[in-house]
Amino acid sequence: MNKIHNVMKSDNRLEDFIKTNRNEFDFREPSPKVWAKISAKNRVPKVITMRSYIIRAAAVIAIIVATSAVLLQTNILNRNNYTSYSNNPEMKELIEAEAFYAQQVNSKLKEIQKCYNTYPELKEEVEIDLNELEAMYKVLKTDLRENISNKQVIEAMIENNRYRLKLVDDVLEQINC
Repeated sequence: MNKIHNVMKSDNRLEDFIKTNRNEFDFREPSPKVWAKISAKNRVPKVITMRSYIIRAAAVIAIIVATSAVLLQTNILNRNNYTSYSNNPEMKELIEAEAFYAQQVNSKLKEIQKCYNTYPELKEEVEIDLNELEAMYKVLKTDLRENISNKQVIEAMIENNRYRLKLVDDVLEQINC
């Protein structure tokens, strides 16, 4: 307690010293020129020229044009891919099979997910297996893009979808949840 009182007392002594010797501390003041420069800087408004507005507008327009061109090009490429797919009977079969198997796998996967609380280890096992099949499917899709009419690749993709469906069917059969 004495230490705190002494510290407070010393603070008061410093404060007292500053109050009694204030005139000696205030003998240096900035020259009037310094105050004039400071006040002049505060009075000058920031001027934005018409040229800077035009440059900004041109940049925005360039970005919009570039973005539109990229989106338009992507849309045209997608439309061309769809046209080539729709003209190829194997591609039609693949698209229909993808839709069918995806719907089947998703509905059965929802049933399996209801059992995750009962069988927590099941989630990791099922997801690892499905992710492996998905990775293989992506490789097949890349192969298909390089050679659209390759019937073997299309058949391998459909077979991959069958494996996914068989996997979820087997899991559902085993857990009886």
